[in-house]
Amino acid sequence: MMRRPFTTRQTLGILLCVLGVQQADAQALDDSTAPGWRFSVTPYFWMAGLKGDVGAFSALPPSSIDVSFADIFSHLDGLPAFVAGEAWHGQWGLLGDVEYLTLKANASTPGPQFSGATLKQWNFNSTLAGAYRVVDAPQVSVDAFVGTRIFYVDNRIDLSAAAIPSRSASLGDTWANAIAGARVNAPLPDGFLFNAYADVGGFGISSDWTWQIYGGVGYRFKSWLTAYAGYRYLDVHHRDGGFLYDVHEQGPQLSARISF
Repeated sequence: MMRRPFTTRQTLGILLCVLGVQQADAQALDDSTAPGWRFSVTPYFWMAGLKGDVGAFSALPPSSIDVSFADIFSHLDGLPAFVAGEAWHGQWGLLGDVEYLTLKANASTPGPQFSGATLKQWNFNSTLAGAYRVVDAPQVSVDAFVGTRIFYVDNRIDLSAAAIPSRSASLGDTWANAIAGARVNAPLPDGFLFNAYADVGGFGISSDWTWQIYGGVGYRFKSWLTAYAGYRYLDVHHRDGGFLYDVHEQGPQLSARISF
């Protein structure tokens, strides 16, 4: 299944359609007893390293990639986009997250017939979930949620010639995983906050799994502005014919939540 990468216009359209969705800051809006709707938008940057196996050739073994988060800036190909958002009414909420980035890095060759391999990957994922605040106390709040995570990944692998001529292949796939999870938020002294998040999805359907965890601290500068720093880990396994995406991403995440 050959797919072309998203154009800039398509990417912006997706961001506008899905904005208002889930996860990055893992911090709920404050007062579930306040009347009416409460909203937040959270732009963020996730300095995620990438490690695992990717495939674009049905007749060849997958290639391995290992990029640390310290090297992520040198492997970005174009400007990434990360944004999250929330909408709450009483104890019920809608959470979401949208990510898009393009990476380019060296990969392992699928055999001794080639002298080198280069991977270019277009990576989009979005999570949309409905939430309910199961604990709402001054000392801690706990939100439970269920939803879906949608992935689009396109792997282009260029193999350099050695025993046989060079070749290239591009193979992409789009899939969705049901997810369930929870997050915890607790105030700390002097305007600081603690937050943690975890979810799991896929549940082994069609050999798919995905799960992630996040933990961090925040500081409230204004009633409408809070900054966060944390660490996030995302694991994804998906195979469809010759397409393989079996990787984990992890690294520091910085974000700023704007509430209104």
